[in-house]
Amino acid sequence: MKTQKVKAGGALVCNGKDGVIGAVLKYENKNCILTAFHVLKVGGCSLGDTLKVNGFKAKVIEISVDHDLAVAEVYAPESALKFSNIEKPEIGSAYALKGKFKNPCNIMTLGRTYHYLSFSFQTLPLPGDSGSPIIQNGNVVGILASVFYNNATGIAVSLEIFRKQ
Repeated sequence: MKTQKVKAGGALVCNGKDGVIGAVLKYENKNCILTAFHVLKVGGCSLGDTLKVNGFKAKVIEISVDHDLAVAEVYAPESALKFSNIEKPEIGSAYALKGKFKNPCNIMTLGRTYHYLSFSFQTLPLPGDSGSPIIQNGNVVGILASVFYNNATGIAVSLEIFRKQ
């Protein structure tokens, strides 16, 4: 049986609560994933807690409350990881990825902390979609943090601090 790679848009589990992997990257010389911190908080996970990622264990090693991001070290061989290309976004078309589902959106504004997104009213992200990577031109350009259902917009956390220089 072939194991699926740990990759952006893949699933994670924290105390039985499902979440989404926003990106897979090298961080402080460790194999890590990023996700929205509030997703882990709902599952009762915090700094030092263990997650499950495609059958591998991961440990939350850093939390940025200001950016709503959590970093977890994944204890998996590099061959089991598909590292994300993290790039700067551009205003224009993109999509949120959860599993194999691509939810089209538009990046409306760019910021060092957050990017504003618009979605179709027919395909608004659901509460369990937080942490989904925002993909543009094959690159991860942000992580979905919040959706405003009254006007079909959302916020993606910028990954500028994780981009390779």
